[in-house]
Amino acid sequence: MKNKPPLRLQLIKWGYLTKTQLADINLCRIARKHRELLLKSGEARTQRLFRFLAFVNQSDWLGKKLVSIIDNINDEEAVRSLIAAAQEDFVKQNAKREKSFKELIPDDALTALQEILKAKPLMISIIDAADNWVGETLREAGRLPNDNEWNRLKTGPLDGKIGMSFALQWRYNFGRFFGEEKGEDDCGV
Repeated sequence: MKNKPPLRLQLIKWGYLTKTQLADINLCRIARKHRELLLKSGEARTQRLFRFLAFVNQSDWLGKKLVSIIDNINDEEAVRSLIAAAQEDFVKQNAKREKSFKELIPDDALTALQEILKAKPLMISIIDAADNWVGETLREAGRLPNDNEWNRLKTGPLDGKIGMSFALQWRYNFGRFFGEEKGEDDCGV
């Protein structure tokens, strides 16, 4: 027999999310921000970029850098600046990882970012880099959206309300939804 009664759960806040709101707030913002421009450039290209946003693991160094670049896809100067900063971060992160005997970020990750600047138009080069990330990281698991999903992506609200954990990509973080400050593994970019 227990000496102490079982713990009681006390709800402090609650709320309902629609099916479209159960998505990452930052990735939805990026998709919404660029959807019209991307659709004008072609549906296949847009599907490839949206696939990246759906599958990206932001704890992956290259994946995280690509998200920032995609957020600035219309600003060539910002993209150049982000890639220059990524080169510095690459060196810094690998030095830190080497000291703690962790796996280094592969040189291919930095090369993928540098290759973006070599091709024109820049938007297509960025989408190709994102698409390559999906192919190399997920292989056949990174499928394009089916017709139903695609129609919802083209016209839906893209109104995600939650964050995704950096530590565990598929762990949801509802702090944003309840108006709390983001935690250390919330993915606010």
